[in-house]
Amino acid sequence: MTPAEQSSSYAQPINNGMDILSKQQPEKPKSWRGFGLFLMAYFLVWSITPSFLASSVPFDVSEGINWGSEWQWGYYKHPPLSSWILYSFYQLFGHVGPYLLSQLSVLLTLVLIYQLGKKIWSPTTALIGSALTLAVLYYTYPSLEFNHNVAQFPIWAGLYLAFYQSLTQNRLRDWILLGVIGGLGMLTKYTVIFLLIPMAFYLMLPKQWPLLKQPKPWIAAFIMLAIFAPHLYWLATHDWLPLSYASGRSQEVAAGAYNIKRHFSWIGFIIAQLVAHIPLLIMLAVNRKRLLKTDDYKHSLPQDAGLLWYMWLSPIAVLVVLSLVFGVGLRDMWGMPMWALSGLLAASLIAPATQLLTAIKLRKALTIWLSLVTVLMVVYVGFGDKIRHKPSRMQWPEQALTVQAQTTWQSLSSCTLDSVSGDRWLGALVAMNSGFPSQMISGPASHSPWMNTQRLQENGTLVMWQEGEEDIVLPLLDDVDAIANTEVENSHNNANALIKQQGQWQIDWRDGKIEKPLLINWVAYVPSRCFKHSK
Repeated sequence: MTPAEQSSSYAQPINNGMDILSKQQPEKPKSWRGFGLFLMAYFLVWSITPSFLASSVPFDVSEGINWGSEWQWGYYKHPPLSSWILYSFYQLFGHVGPYLLSQLSVLLTLVLIYQLGKKIWSPTTALIGSALTLAVLYYTYPSLEFNHNVAQFPIWAGLYLAFYQSLTQNRLRDWILLGVIGGLGMLTKYTVIFLLIPMAFYLMLPKQWPLLKQPKPWIAAFIMLAIFAPHLYWLATHDWLPLSYASGRSQEVAAGAYNIKRHFSWIGFIIAQLVAHIPLLIMLAVNRKRLLKTDDYKHSLPQDAGLLWYMWLSPIAVLVVLSLVFGVGLRDMWGMPMWALSGLLAASLIAPATQLLTAIKLRKALTIWLSLVTVLMVVYVGFGDKIRHKPSRMQWPEQALTVQAQTTWQSLSSCTLDSVSGDRWLGALVAMNSGFPSQMISGPASHSPWMNTQRLQENGTLVMWQEGEEDIVLPLLDDVDAIANTEVENSHNNANALIKQQGQWQIDWRDGKIEKPLLINWVAYVPSRCFKHSK
C-alpha cells in the first residue's frame, strides 16, 4: 500500500459510526441563529466594554505593547510575534485594540475547531463542540488580558487542523501550512513545543514511516525552522535570555519546597486544569443520560478521532514527565492554550439519537454561563475597586500618571522625553500614552537592549518607582555623567552632564474611599542643553 493509499485508508471512519450518524436528521441552521446572534453580542461586549470600564490596561498588555514598539526579534521573556501584533492593534484601535485582539483570537479558535470537527463528525457535532470550547474557563475571563498564552489559542487549534489534514490527506499544501503555523507558534511562545513534540513522536510510529520517506514532512520541518531562524539567531546573540527567564520562573513555582516535592508540581497543575473545565464538566453531568456509554462510544467513534484524543492528552503527558522526571516546576497558565479540543471531544460523547435535544439544552446552558461570566467581568472591571476598596491593575490611574510624567518632564526639559525607566509597570503605562518613548526596564541592561549609555547621556530619562518599592536596578545609569540640579551653576566645565532632579507625585485613585493616594517617586535625568533653569 502506498503512503497516499494508506492516508486515504486512515481517513475513512469506522462504518458503524458513520451508519449511526447518517441516520441522524441534521439540525436546521436556523435553530442556531439565535445562539449565533447571542455570541456576536457576547464577543462585541468583550471586545469593546472593558476599554470603557477600565482605567488602565492589564499588566501583560502594557508590557507587550511597549515591547512591540521596539520591533525586536526577541525580548527577555518571550519571542516577538505576540508583541508585534499587540502593538499593531493598539496603534490601529487604541485601548480597544488589545481587547478586540483577544476576542478575535478566541473566535478564530472556535472557527478552526469547527472546521476540524466537521471533517470527522457531523456539522452539528462540530458546532456543539466549537461552542462548548467556551465552557472551558480559559476562553472566557482569562482571555480578557491578551498575552502570549491567549495568542497561542488559534496557534494550537491551527496545528490540530493542519496536522490532521497532513496525515489524512497527505497534501503538500497541508504540510506547508503545518510548517508555517508551527514556526509562528514558536515565535509566539516556546510552550507550543509541548504539542510539537507529541506530533513528532506520532510521526515516528511505524505506521507513519512511509510518510517520513517522502519529502513533505521534511519540507514542513524546514519551513518551521526557517520561520524560527531569525529569533534563533537573536537568542544566540543575546545569551538565550528568554530561556534563562523561563527556567527561573519554573524554579519560582517550587521555591521553598523540598527537592522531592518539585517532582510532583504536575499534580497541582492538573488540578488547575480540571478546575478550568468545571463549567464544561457540569454541562456534561447535567446531560449525562444523553451521553454514549463507553462501549457504544468506542464502536461509533470515527477512526480519525483517535488522533484528536492523542493530541488532547499527549501535551499533558509531556508536562507530567518534565515535572516527575526532571523536577520542572509547572505554571498553571501554561495550560491555557491546550484545551481547544475539549469542547469538540465532549460533543462527540453525545448519543446521535439525542443530539438535537442535547444541543438545545447545551445552548441554553452556554447562554447562562456566558451571560454570568460577562456580568462578573463588567462588575469586576468596572466596579471591583469600589467594592473591595483595593484597585487591581485594570483600575490604576493610567491617564493621571501619564499627565504627571509629561508635565514634570516638560517643566524641566525643552527636549522630547526619549525614555522612561525603573518600574516596568509604571514605565509601560506612561510610554504607551506618551508617543512611545523607549522603556529601560529595571534589571540587567540586557533586558533593554535598545538602551545604551550613549543614548542616555545624550537624551536623558525619567525614572519612576512606587513608594515602598526601592529595589530598582538600572546599571546603565551608573556609567553616565550626572550632577544634581543644585550643582549646575558650579559646573561650567561639565556642559554635557545630565542634570538630576527628583520628587514625588501623589495621585488619587478613582475610588474616593481609598484614603492613601498612589505615591510615585521620580528622578529626571535631563540633558544640560535641554534643562530649563528656574527663574
